[in-house]
Amino acid sequence: MEAEGCNVPKTGNPPLSTIIYLVFSAVEAVVGMSLNAFIVAVNCINGIKSRHLKSIDKILTALGISRFFYLCILSVKIFWEAIFPWTFEVTNVYQTLKAAIWFLTCTSLCFSACLCSFYCIKIANFQHHIFIRLKMGISKLVPWLLLVSVLGSLVNTSPFFSGIYSITCRKNNNSFDVLGNHSLEGISVQTNLFNLFLYCGTGFSVVFFILTTSTFLLLFSLWRQTHQIQKSLASFSNPSMAAHFQAVKTIMSLLITDVINFVSLMLLLSNIFPEKSPTNQLCIFIVYACPSVQSIILVGGNPKLKRGFSRVMHYIRHMSMF
Repeated sequence: MEAEGCNVPKTGNPPLSTIIYLVFSAVEAVVGMSLNAFIVAVNCINGIKSRHLKSIDKILTALGISRFFYLCILSVKIFWEAIFPWTFEVTNVYQTLKAAIWFLTCTSLCFSACLCSFYCIKIANFQHHIFIRLKMGISKLVPWLLLVSVLGSLVNTSPFFSGIYSITCRKNNNSFDVLGNHSLEGISVQTNLFNLFLYCGTGFSVVFFILTTSTFLLLFSLWRQTHQIQKSLASFSNPSMAAHFQAVKTIMSLLITDVINFVSLMLLLSNIFPEKSPTNQLCIFIVYACPSVQSIILVGGNPKLKRGFSRVMHYIRHMSMF
């Protein structure tokens, strides 16, 4: 990926439409980072008070940290491309930003898979001896699962430093030549779509399999428990059923948003659409919105986070009166 010495002219001030788009993106980023920072802060404060961080809180904290920095890096990339496009001459910057975005995306996906697996093992009701042993030992496995997620994401991200993007010098005007080839005045960014979708698709396929398996097992467990309650004429409003319903809603919501976020991010990383095209900007809107939506889902499904969020909102409303 060599493009040192390209004569890339500097552009003037961005147009009004770009400024509006950047302001809107900044608002989305701030909302998403605030929600994830809130999740991390609540778990850390409770962990300090109790001198122990529960397994579910460890996963939520890791997920919040990865999404917070994901939004930070994504914002840096988008603002850099919009305001300082000539710095693509520094190819290591372009390469590093793309790699960092995928690494943080991959870790977030893996942490989501850990969260869904944890919910499934803890809540689903199966009498198989392997499942019972997992239920008893899953808490001890959580730190190792998080570590494996980070290491696996690093391995999956390594191709971004060679073999996916190639930047060369050119003198033509701005254009999109062929699929995945993005040209600016002075440089041409060529994307190896096969390698991009091969490596990213492989990483996502593992996560997707875990998410769908967890969803299926929880739904099957819920169906079986519902069938038993119907036969015994017991009440549906017991804590076990409520936990099942909440876990299924959480996992299915994470699954849907993860798929939408992955597809949108792949369209951005592949350079298929022009940078300032409506389609590209829609994809940016989606990859900003998905972490925020998932954070709202996690806060709504966690009583401790829900109480903390209510206190924060009450404090904000109280302060706004002065």
